Amino acid sequence: MAKVATDFMKRHNWTFETPLSELAQYTEEINKSLRDDCKEQVEVLIPIRPTGNREEGRDTVDKIAQGIVDNDYSSEKIKQISYDLGSSAPNPVAGRSRLTLLRKKLQDRGADHLKKEATKIPHITTEANKIQARRLVLDEDEGVDWPEHFLLEPVQERLEKCDFSLLPSKEDLVDVMIMLSMRPADVATLRIDKYEASDEIWYDPKYSWYCTGYSKTKEETGVGEPRPFLSMEKDPIRAREFLTWIQKAIPEKFTFLRKNKSGIVNVNLINLVLAKHGITSNKLRKIGADHASRIHRGKNDSRRQRLRKLACRQVVGRDESVQHYGIMNDPPSCNYLKETGDRAKIKEKMD
Repeated sequence: MAKVATDFMKRHNWTFETPLSELAQYTEEINKSLRDDCKEQVEVLIPIRPTGNREEGRDTVDKIAQGIVDNDYSSEKIKQISYDLGSSAPNPVAGRSRLTLLRKKLQDRGADHLKKEATKIPHITTEANKIQARRLVLDEDEGVDWPEHFLLEPVQERLEKCDFSLLPSKEDLVDVMIMLSMRPADVATLRIDKYEASDEIWYDPKYSWYCTGYSKTKEETGVGEPRPFLSMEKDPIRAREFLTWIQKAIPEKFTFLRKNKSGIVNVNLINLVLAKHGITSNKLRKIGADHASRIHRGKNDSRRQRLRKLACRQVVGRDESVQHYGIMNDPPSCNYLKETGDRAKIKEKMD
């Protein structure tokens, strides 16, 4: 094990200053070298750590929530704890996310309504909303330019070449995550199934295939109500084959996709693959949603926004985060742009 690591470092002249984008080029090579080693040894050489940075000396949100419940703190005490937690974040958006996570952890532990309400710090929420609103305006004005590697046609071409008889690579995993607009936490549990007509409020007669097992669900079962299936891959059976292909490989190749005791999926290995493209795993779902809206040919902005929500398994009609994703700009070779140019030339001739 140590020899493998040392050889790689010497051969490629790696130092602590070597950028992630360069390291990412050797992911598959080092994986092959370590393939015969046991899992425990590999994790010693390349330790898997939870995502995100935490200030030295600060308890985890999970531990803070446990302390609140165990000690039955008063609302005033909880509010002070929440203020310290949110204010110590690098920015109000991160602070709001911490407080949201704290409420979720309290809910998981059966905390009462007053305890959860005491975690709300209005000025942090207000500032975070202002920042998000400014970002939304900027995204609407300028759009988003994703790496060429993840434009619609290249992703489709790579998916067409996938061989289900072979184990998927991390690159295959990334493309399937884009195709199904998945968070890393969705991969292990997402299900795509056909449903019969139902009187349930979630049922939409326009759809017969639905998704369950998505990560953001408030139900105790963790399954969530069925949400209509919509993705880059129009054929739900084919889409399910891709999903099953990836899920079957989790025990052998993608163990990092399993949630830890805190319910967190480690995304470091995915981000290492994506580093050379300058993005992280939280962008994949956004790219996939935009691709799905293009493939399903939304006729106007409202329709395209609805398609993006469906692709992300969000409730249509509710103000959801997909509105803050920003829209991918058309590449220069986009057919839509070509058609627009052709129409302009025709108009010139007519004039």
